[in-house]
Amino acid sequence: MQLPTDFTEYTRRLMGDALYATLEKGLREEPPVSIRLNPFKGAAARLSVKNSAGNVAWCRDGVYLKARPDFTFDPLLHAGLYYVQEAASMFVDHVLREVVKTPVRMLDLCAAPGGKTGCAFAALPHGSMLFSNEPVRRRASILNENVLKFGVPDIVVTNNYACDYSRSRLQFDVVLADVPCSGEGMFRKDAGAIDDWSMKKVEECARLQREITSDIWPCLKPGGLLLYSTCTFNAHEDEENAAWIARELGADFVEIPTEKAWNITGSLIDSNPVYRFIPGKTRGEGFFLAVLRKHGETENANEEKRLKMVRTIDEKALKGLHVLSHGPLPDTIKGKKNVPDHSKALSVAADCSAYPRISIDYPQAIAYLRTEAITLPEGSPRGIVLITYHGYPLGFAKNLGSRANNLYPQAWKIKSSHLPKEPTIVLE
Repeated sequence: MQLPTDFTEYTRRLMGDALYATLEKGLREEPPVSIRLNPFKGAAARLSVKNSAGNVAWCRDGVYLKARPDFTFDPLLHAGLYYVQEAASMFVDHVLREVVKTPVRMLDLCAAPGGKTGCAFAALPHGSMLFSNEPVRRRASILNENVLKFGVPDIVVTNNYACDYSRSRLQFDVVLADVPCSGEGMFRKDAGAIDDWSMKKVEECARLQREITSDIWPCLKPGGLLLYSTCTFNAHEDEENAAWIARELGADFVEIPTEKAWNITGSLIDSNPVYRFIPGKTRGEGFFLAVLRKHGETENANEEKRLKMVRTIDEKALKGLHVLSHGPLPDTIKGKKNVPDHSKALSVAADCSAYPRISIDYPQAIAYLRTEAITLPEGSPRGIVLITYHGYPLGFAKNLGSRANNLYPQAWKIKSSHLPKEPTIVLE
């Protein structure tokens, strides 16, 4: 790995020789592999992880793996039982459990591909509502797919810019702003991140991050919490921007208790409480997070009133947003019959009892996920059936008797024609 000279010189001055040497060594090592189980589908309670290398200490549902399997060919990944997520970014779980004790309305502002959204929702108190947003259309489609696979109904997926939210006048108790950054924390996973890096890009990102935060600031309630995060190392995008938010927008830093064994690094330039994950020192990729509480008094309300405030959304506000989903998508009407949307099969809240459940084996499951024709067991009921693998829903098919129409979404299908010799098993 050939790191840019400007990066090396700046980061060594920022971190000091010893910490920089730790980082440089870490960047040359294999990154850890980790997944986060979906508690809403019972994965954490009913199944064990086959090649577990221990739990992620700061995330209740996070697990390290000894080796990276070919996740694409695991039907249970597509069923939403777990999500492949970098361990450091799961720190959001610990933070939210520490600072949020009652139901809230939360916004994950720059959410694609969706790892932090699922992690955050699992950590929030029951009754909370989460808006998961991505401004880039292509990435928003990926986000929507992953949220629908996650399967909980209380997540609204949108494709908007921060300024659109500001115009909507929606108000949030918590905003997670995992802002676009120069990507230094991805150097060992993505060689392209090294090629794209420059000090000019760092400066451009730092300005953009301030613009995004300023745009979304009116949507954060007085007394509300901002989780500001990046996947980069430099102080311009990290400590300096967090201090700018506190000073210019009006907020106080919130200290989060952590364990010494987690090896999280604090601020490199001041005394403000911030949280740095440095490869080689912490078991994860590069990640930075600061928690800030907006100046002003939090509105007092009893539990019943607060729950109503969280879940009551002004429809006029939603009209200004491009909503992709809010729970499973509606059925499609074809002729005189309803065809259920695929997301209904994956939702933990949808009633699929009207559809016969048909269990298929591993080769058939992979064929189904490729949108190929599948053969159902003899005697299977005709009409719309729910396809399951190891008891977990994968989606719908229409059994015609002699054959079955595969209803798996084309946009979600496995594109590779490869079939592993052995099934990819992550959960058992």
